[in-house]
Amino acid sequence: MKKVLGCLVLVCLLVLVTACGGKSNALVGTWDGETNDGLKTTFEFKKNGDVSYKNEYGFNSEGTYEIDGNIVTINLKTWSEAKKYKFEVKDKKLSLTAQDKLSPSYTDMAKK
Repeated sequence: MKKVLGCLVLVCLLVLVTACGGKSNALVGTWDGETNDGLKTTFEFKKNGDVSYKNEYGFNSEGTYEIDGNIVTINLKTWSEAKKYKFEVKDKKLSLTAQDKLSPSYTDMAKK
């Protein structure tokens, strides 16, 4: 009986970790697109909360991201502060809309 109960508890914990843990979300993957100014960019969002960014001028950076509803906060090591974007994935395209006036927005990014 103890073994059955132990196995049941283990299964429940695995289900909880799978359902609640990690970054299993629509952002996970590599996305190519352009800023609203036409700069070609790539974001790679990983399940563990890491993100990398590069653009056509050779700028590369890594950092982390967090999701709260439909807002993603991206904190790249080379940025002076984290930036918030409203995100939407529609028709297999990602749009990141800057929540401040200085940051660029990214629309219609295609998943690789």
